[in-house]
Amino acid sequence: MSEGYKYNTYEDAMEAVRESTHNFRFIRPDLQTPEMALDVVLRNDYNFQHARPDLITPEMAMRAVIDWGYNLKFVPAHLITPEMALVAVTCRGWNLRYVPAHLQTQEVIEAALKQNPSTKQYIKVKEMFKNTLEEALGE
Repeated sequence: MSEGYKYNTYEDAMEAVRESTHNFRFIRPDLQTPEMALDVVLRNDYNFQHARPDLITPEMAMRAVIDWGYNLKFVPAHLITPEMALVAVTCRGWNLRYVPAHLQTQEVIEAALKQNPSTKQYIKVKEMFKNTLEEALGE
């Protein structure tokens, strides 16, 4: 048996997630299917972090981030959208650390700072928004 995985057959994996979505984390990645991943993530967004990255769809990612902004950390970078970044930082400003620099727009940064001014440390594009930041932070 692989280290940390309890379910090593597809049948066992399916039965396990039917019993409880929390069992998803104990399923070998090669046994995860797109349908299984979507099902368990929709039933419990905590499981998003255990989904194989290649099984994550844009819709699944957005749903997971809407349910819990911290899930942005587990979204493959190429799937992160400006809307998803905004949802994540509006939920919790600290999620700005998971927003790629090219998506740290003025709107995203302002939303993160409004939610929590301490998130300024995660701004990756400070020079681009220097005036806005000084104004927003009262500097």
